[in-house]
Amino acid sequence: MDKELASQVALVTGGSRGIGLGIARALAEGGARVAVVGRDGTRATGAAASLPG
Repeated sequence: MDKELASQVALVTGGSRGIGLGIARALAEGGARVAVVGRDGTRATGAAASLPG
């Protein structure tokens, strides 16, 4: 990512799988604090736990 994300917070809806998870991962790798929301709470929790940082 071109922007510095260390001081940013991102909310990713549909972030428990697929494109949403990929976006959440890219944001986390860029330094953002990421919150993941999805229809399946267990899957969303697992996705959030798998993110770096």
